[in-house]
Amino acid sequence: MPDWFVDRDQTRTAVAAVCRGGSAVGITTSLSGAGGFGKTTLTSAVCAHKRVRRRFRSRTYVVTIGRDVRGHAAVAAKVAEATRFITGDTTEYDDPDLAGAHLGRLLDQRPRTLLVLDDVWEREQLEPFLRGGRRCVRLVTTRDPDLLPSGSHRIHVDHMSSAQAKAVLTWNLPPLPDSTVSALLRVTGRWALLLRLTNRLIAEQCAGGADATATAERILHRLGDTGPAAVDDPNATWNLDDPRQRNQAVKASIEAATTLLPPGGPDRFTELGIFAEDESIPVPLIARLWQASRGLTEDRTRTLCRDLERLSLLTLDPADAGTISLHDVIRDYLRAELGTAGLARTNDLLVQTVAATLPAARPLAPTHPDPERAWWHLTDGYLLDHLIDHLLAADRTPLAEAVASDLRWIETRLLQRGPTAPFSDLTRMDTPHARPLAHSLAQTAHLLTPTEPTHALTGVLHNRLDTHPHWQPQITAHHHDPVQLPCLATQWPLPDAPAPELQRTLTGHTSPVRSLVIAPDGTWLATASNDGTVRLWDRVSGTCTATLTGHTGPVRKVVMSPDGTWLATNGDDGTVRLWDRVSGTCTATLTGHTDTVGSVAIAPDGTWLATTSHDETVRLWDRVSGTCTATLTGHTDTVGSVAIAPDSTWLATTSHDETVRLWDRVSGTCTATLTGHTGPVGSVAIAPDGTWLATSSHDESVRLWDRVSGACTATLTGHTDTVGSVVIAPDGTWLATSSHDGTVRIQNVNDPGIVAIARAEGPLFSCAWGAAHELAVGGERGLYLYKLLI
Repeated sequence: MPDWFVDRDQTRTAVAAVCRGGSAVGITTSLSGAGGFGKTTLTSAVCAHKRVRRRFRSRTYVVTIGRDVRGHAAVAAKVAEATRFITGDTTEYDDPDLAGAHLGRLLDQRPRTLLVLDDVWEREQLEPFLRGGRRCVRLVTTRDPDLLPSGSHRIHVDHMSSAQAKAVLTWNLPPLPDSTVSALLRVTGRWALLLRLTNRLIAEQCAGGADATATAERILHRLGDTGPAAVDDPNATWNLDDPRQRNQAVKASIEAATTLLPPGGPDRFTELGIFAEDESIPVPLIARLWQASRGLTEDRTRTLCRDLERLSLLTLDPADAGTISLHDVIRDYLRAELGTAGLARTNDLLVQTVAATLPAARPLAPTHPDPERAWWHLTDGYLLDHLIDHLLAADRTPLAEAVASDLRWIETRLLQRGPTAPFSDLTRMDTPHARPLAHSLAQTAHLLTPTEPTHALTGVLHNRLDTHPHWQPQITAHHHDPVQLPCLATQWPLPDAPAPELQRTLTGHTSPVRSLVIAPDGTWLATASNDGTVRLWDRVSGTCTATLTGHTGPVRKVVMSPDGTWLATNGDDGTVRLWDRVSGTCTATLTGHTDTVGSVAIAPDGTWLATTSHDETVRLWDRVSGTCTATLTGHTDTVGSVAIAPDSTWLATTSHDETVRLWDRVSGTCTATLTGHTGPVGSVAIAPDGTWLATSSHDESVRLWDRVSGACTATLTGHTDTVGSVVIAPDGTWLATSSHDGTVRIQNVNDPGIVAIARAEGPLFSCAWGAAHELAVGGERGLYLYKLLI
């Protein structure tokens, strides 16, 4: 096996199947999957495995079939070639069945044999090799699992795991930033061929003196701009009938299959690149597109889809009138083949085709743009979810904006998918008209939850939006429509109308939100709650994308690694848990504290952590091994919070003993004790430049401290209850505090007289800054997103 080979679970499964079936007749182990996913490499690994070598000795034979072995004569010749190769017998037959039977008789006379049949495309290629040979095991690689005999042990090969893909991508390369590696894993779809080609391209550039990180970033942008074929050698030519050569290029691997399609088939396949990523695409919708582009009937469309599935170019599901799905890498390749003009042209063709099935429609209000068609009459879930995407891709932004901001479309999407759907439609257009409309929906999204009767939800929608200048004329017109009666109309402005700075309210936790953190790129956030769960949220849509469970009590704190790939949480169960952000799995549980763990912080380089506990200690942990490297003692009561300095050389902790302590990270000694608070000290934050820190307390105040002298430089007052959290903005100019009095106070550090106040229902426990002066606040009633308008 090559040095860069990374073993996979399928290898062990195949080895077990091959070794288990030595005495049966016609046992076939299949490694099925699209080209470039590693079937042939995995087969080589099976043959090289010591258990397989021990069982079959030197009697392992690899026969490559290939696309070009077609027709009776060619198949019979291939069987005769294999017979000579394995047994030395030179007898030849014109009939493949007779040739196969002869090979089977010879195999019956031999000890246990492993026959690898690589790159099988047609049933007629395989069947002669399945005859006789009661002590012969056949290991087959194919893109079409349906051609295998019943009873075969089938092993499906798809993308690699994250760890496997990372090993292939970074093999023999200098260290690359975690963010770059993660982005390359996403853009390659963890496709074995694409990973290997990317690795080889970076290595070749580095061998010429190029910087590895800069090279990886360039390749990342190329893959994003031009698709998977960006890593192919532009000067190379490939024999598509040679599987070894096909596995040297993305384009060759895919075209090896598409050239077997009927006339026009490759072009129709390329048109599938316009459809949404990671979605099931209805076959009847594809039939409409192909009817418009080539005049295909629905029957011919279904036949072509079956051909594409047989070649492992897509997955076909017969349920619900039939749907297809594309692997992300295949889709990226198709989009690159279409190009910018082709994508716009094909999307426009789809939009026109769909529009022709809908009645004409006029705007509800004269000031509203014309939607042209009654798009809200669509019933297909895919089209409702992705119509706006297809309109934008067809360069029809004004029409997309008219549809997405039409009250009838809003109502349809609200009843279909909930408030996130119409909000997401509007956010797809970053225009001056769409932005405030999306904001108005986001502010009231938490009230637009399913209700009985169902149509009452539109009444809630109208009541919440009735004062908005864009929605109000449409709502009034809607209420004059006899079809809409009876309905509830707002007689005066609602008393709880949201403030303009409130971006949205996120709901889902069933108990107070105790802690939260916003990702470095600002696209998602994580929250911890007394309900014992950690939730991950999409920043734009406001939807919960994952719920992490494992703690057996309230979760007090959640923090994020500097690169945003993993999280750490602590809870009343006395443990600290580390989580993989992508999979949502717990990767480690740190134990050692003898009481509730109050807080956790991650070092700026992500290699170590610090935790505090009610057991009056502070512990430092190695992130990789999960071992405690130091225990800091000195506080005389519960240790509440911990923060690590930007240079990782010192840390600060707070305690119910009313003190703040500064610690040297290397020696573990306390270098300063800050006193002044007259109540338990709850939260601490260190400025981005490390020269000062801020603390909050049950004494209703916030204090600012000089790090060198340990002197209190300012005492901020204004809250009327316990100050639960204090955080410093990334630029170091603003300070935000949340309190049990239900308010958030935001102060300018350089001018304490500049204060902004936001109010929420119930006590507030935590807050976190994001990019562009966004602020997330967690409390007893849920999670709120604010934006500081300056």
